[in-house]
Amino acid sequence: MKKMNFLRTVMSIAAAMLVTTGVFGQVEVADYQPISGDVTAEIDSVTTGTTTRLYVKPDAYYHPNYTAVGSWALTGGFTWTWNVPVAAGTPQGELTDDVWVEVLWGAADPANYNVVVTETSPAAYGGCSGDTNVYVRILAEPTVTFTADNPGSIIGADLTVCEGDARLTDIVQATLTGITNLQMLWTLEIATLNASAAKDEYFDLDKLTLGAVQDFAIERAGTVADPQESGINALTFDFDRPNDGDYTAIDPGSGTKKATLYTYVINGVNDRISRKSDYLSNPTAAAQSWTYYDTVAETIVIRVNPAPVTGPIYHIPNNWNN
Repeated sequence: MKKMNFLRTVMSIAAAMLVTTGVFGQVEVADYQPISGDVTAEIDSVTTGTTTRLYVKPDAYYHPNYTAVGSWALTGGFTWTWNVPVAAGTPQGELTDDVWVEVLWGAADPANYNVVVTETSPAAYGGCSGDTNVYVRILAEPTVTFTADNPGSIIGADLTVCEGDARLTDIVQATLTGITNLQMLWTLEIATLNASAAKDEYFDLDKLTLGAVQDFAIERAGTVADPQESGINALTFDFDRPNDGDYTAIDPGSGTKKATLYTYVINGVNDRISRKSDYLSNPTAAAQSWTYYDTVAETIVIRVNPAPVTGPIYHIPNNWNN
């Protein structure tokens, strides 16, 4: 009889503890997926300096209504204590009473940090506890730079040559670091120079005049009209050339070729892990809302000078004073 009374007391307390909490919010089931704590099988990768969230699924026996659609009810009195190694990063908010934790991750490190969460029941359930874990690796920010100059294959620095120079067959290339696939912001401008060496006309890749107002031949600058270059699945990237494949001095229609500039600019890069690490700020994966890294612009200018078109030689005619 005493045992039955005790069980009734426990169950009545437990029933009173069942709550539908608005603190935790609905778990993003469609995007958040379970991961094991086996370091040899799965590791959660994040980008240094980002803030991401980890969820833990509470014990199904003690929280039978947690996965009920729209409720996410937790049995009151339970706590979840997150143990995030100090070197890994700084937790944002409470480390107890939450089935989730947000962490501002620290410096990049090839080591794997073990994040442990312990679920503890209240005294009415015996104060029992159990834990689970996940390993997290903090990756460096992605980078992008022009590949070093290598005459005969790569244009990696400003170049001023005459039309037809052998170096104009080289490519302009970027070298990237990060986890593929990567996305990059870059532009190519094609412009002729007037007699004062100022840009005067701008051209598309077909090298036809666009007008006196600046217009990019290619703009991969993350605009709605022309999004960033995406799907880069190698750690080098060959930039586009004019449609005919040649860097030439352009005749804008006057019958005279002008010195022409081909200006490549790199403006930033992100990678697969950095985009994943943006989930809290960009859960809809909007193309224009990613964080970009290495955003100090780098520029390479190829100047192609036309060969002089020399006029006739003048002399005293042979019939002078005939």
